[in-house]
Amino acid sequence: MNFIEFERDCLQAHNQYRAKHGSPPLSLDRRLCNYAKEWAEYLARRKIFEHRANNRYGENLYMSIGRPNLCGRDPVNSWYAEIKDYKFKLGVFSLETGHFTQVVWKGSKRLGVAMVRSGNRIYVVANYDPPGNCDGQFLNNVLPALVLSSWLEPLQYKADMATVKRTVIIKQVPAGGAPNQPPPKPITISQADFEKGCLEAHNKFRAMHGTPAISINPNLTQVAAKWAQNLAKRQKMEHSPNGKYGENIYYSSGQQVTPEMPAKMWYDEIAKYDFAKAQFNPYTGHFTQLIWRDTKQVGVAYATSGEKVWVVANYDPPGNVNGFFKDNVPPKK
Repeated sequence: MNFIEFERDCLQAHNQYRAKHGSPPLSLDRRLCNYAKEWAEYLARRKIFEHRANNRYGENLYMSIGRPNLCGRDPVNSWYAEIKDYKFKLGVFSLETGHFTQVVWKGSKRLGVAMVRSGNRIYVVANYDPPGNCDGQFLNNVLPALVLSSWLEPLQYKADMATVKRTVIIKQVPAGGAPNQPPPKPITISQADFEKGCLEAHNKFRAMHGTPAISINPNLTQVAAKWAQNLAKRQKMEHSPNGKYGENIYYSSGQQVTPEMPAKMWYDEIAKYDFAKAQFNPYTGHFTQLIWRDTKQVGVAYATSGEKVWVVANYDPPGNVNGFFKDNVPPKK
């Protein structure tokens, strides 16, 4: 089964389950499929399994180990099976049923899905727009299954849903504005002002841990700008092969990005860092580089492509050096 068939099979499975609950069908959205593929590739490359941070869309994840093939409806069947634990009368979010409620969420209109293989693992990411699982809206968006009294009714219901689907396509509004209007720019300030603001955010967080302030190095800025442009051109999210400098990267789509946002996201990894062990952790590497005591200089640059933005920060001397975490990553004062 090729990739296009996987998308269509996944969409069909979604809409079959949604029809059971009186939810209008989803339509495939190429932009969302590309967005889902970016994260699926990231998970496969890192061999991790976690949701995308700062995601403006709903998201379901699925991973299979050891299966030679996967159909588009396989992950959807798994997500929908959570219905057995969902309490329709309560109408509240639950970690045990969040995939199911997103699948049938009545307010969602568009679907993007991607499958990426890495060794014996298969990663599937599905994104939904508008997102589901919104507090206070479950009773109106997650309805009990319809009871159909004859075989004629499903056929009639399918025809009704096809009409709704055409309406959705005609009236589809691109993210960020009205029809035929370009999406808003993800960054509205100059490269120099963005770098300055990001530097200030770095030093604010570093001061909280007693590590000295760092300064901007124009040469590092050029290195960061070159890699950010490379990522935007290739629509990728990966680190530079140049290991001379430390590096933090950030990606966003469909929202305004301020200079503080990348540093804040990197710093928030502190929640997973174990100061007692004081060692490298792939889930906290951005945080430890951001406050690394021995780092003296940084260069920050961004690149954009439509509503997407990539931010790269390079550091000198680099952080995250094995054996030096205890001295360079102190706890908060």
